[in-house]
Amino acid sequence: MGMPLLKVKERKETKKKLLKKMRKEGFVPAVIYGNNKKTQEVQLKKQELDKMLNHYGVGSSVQLDLGGELRLAIIKDIQRHITKSYVLHIDLQELDENKKVKVKLPIHLINKSAIESVTAVIQQQMTELEIHTLPKYLPQSIEVDVSNMEFGEPLTVKDLFVFNDEHIEVLNDEDEIVALLAASTKIEEKEEEDPEELLRKLY
Repeated sequence: MGMPLLKVKERKETKKKLLKKMRKEGFVPAVIYGNNKKTQEVQLKKQELDKMLNHYGVGSSVQLDLGGELRLAIIKDIQRHITKSYVLHIDLQELDENKKVKVKLPIHLINKSAIESVTAVIQQQMTELEIHTLPKYLPQSIEVDVSNMEFGEPLTVKDLFVFNDEHIEVLNDEDEIVALLAASTKIEEKEEEDPEELLRKLY
């Protein structure tokens, strides 16, 4: 999956009432900071942002189009409404292509259905991994195929593909457990008996 492009526009509104109006008009307020530059207040189209966030999230790399000028950034933080879950604000950290950056990447376990059953379940112990690298080597996320996992053989940090990438420094302990295959503790609920059947048993 390639790097997404987000069109951003400078904004002057910072008061709560004006930000609320902006959101009603279909925009999301954001800030761009870092790279030894002054923090910029910007806005994005909600429709475009929501579409992008279906595939990307915190830690993902993005290209920002600010008035025709392209900038490289990562999604640093996403603030959502506490009950309705829509995006209220987004923080974007601009990157310098020649300077390393620390990023926490999401870990996605794929093909769990191939191994999970009524007797086995995948337990994910880690949901993100912290790395240190140049922007050009940043993966968007870490996907791990768990279809071949076995009991007693946990997936650890050193088993992840990024751990052996010479361009990426993994900051987590190499023996930290990412996921493991465990026996399912799910107890099947007994079907409720028909009231008439219960009466027949009593009399």
